[in-house]
Amino acid sequence: MKRVLFIYNRHAGKNKTWAGLSDMINAMTEQHCLVTAYPTQYRGDAGDAIVRWGQDFDRVVVAGGDGTLSEAIAGARRAEKPPVIGYIPVGTTNDFSQNLNLPSDKLTDLAATAVTGVPRVHDLGLFNGRSFLYVAAFGAFTEVSYSTPQKFKNLLGYNAYLLESVKNLTSIKPHHIKVEYEDQVIEGDYVYGMVSNTTSVGRIRNFPPGNPDLSDGLLELTLISPMREIRTVEEFSRYLLTSDPAVLSSVLSTYSAPKFTITTAEELPWTLDGEAGGTHTVAEIEALPNGYTIVHGA
Repeated sequence: MKRVLFIYNRHAGKNKTWAGLSDMINAMTEQHCLVTAYPTQYRGDAGDAIVRWGQDFDRVVVAGGDGTLSEAIAGARRAEKPPVIGYIPVGTTNDFSQNLNLPSDKLTDLAATAVTGVPRVHDLGLFNGRSFLYVAAFGAFTEVSYSTPQKFKNLLGYNAYLLESVKNLTSIKPHHIKVEYEDQVIEGDYVYGMVSNTTSVGRIRNFPPGNPDLSDGLLELTLISPMREIRTVEEFSRYLLTSDPAVLSSVLSTYSAPKFTITTAEELPWTLDGEAGGTHTVAEIEALPNGYTIVHGA
């Protein structure tokens, strides 16, 4: 019988999610698992719980949003014996779950997959030495993810982010940055930038052709130039609602490399996996190959 540590963030997602808690545990039990359930008690506790107890279990299953999963992966990196992580996405946006080929949105199917699916190794991101799961970002929209009240997120879901983003479009201030990677230098003004290891972030999917390989030792840099015309702003708003990558072709550029150094004259606020990441004038962002193991649906 497989021993499973089931860590869940009861504040993530909509309240109705946790009405199915017993069903999720039962779905794992039906797969011949002995389940120990642990509700997180504070921010960062998902990772701390893995450090404390992860070595005593055959698998760790995490239920929550992208932030909870990010905490868990950071904890797995600190653990003496890093566990295989199964993920049940029940947050507001669940960006990262798009990479995992999960079977459906049904909680019992997700729980069963978390303990029976295929473990695969992914690269991890490092931001000035601090790990992040899938995205480090600055500029427009980044504060929205951690400044939007949780009750607002739970009520409106992803639309909460869209409403906040569109509301701020007219007041976007560009940041002057210098980017160094390999033997290249980019310098200019941008309203948004992110370094990621994922196939999508929010509604932005305009990555290099073929989409990123999460285990290739490379990260993707995406930059969005200022939108000075009303027509461009309208197109961007439409892009957020339709996810049509062609809309942003004139203002969006992407690059791939194992490491990026981003420098600014003034301290620039960053977010890591949607959480506040501090302010920095220099950001050293690099891929850590084979950084963690997570379960895929197939």
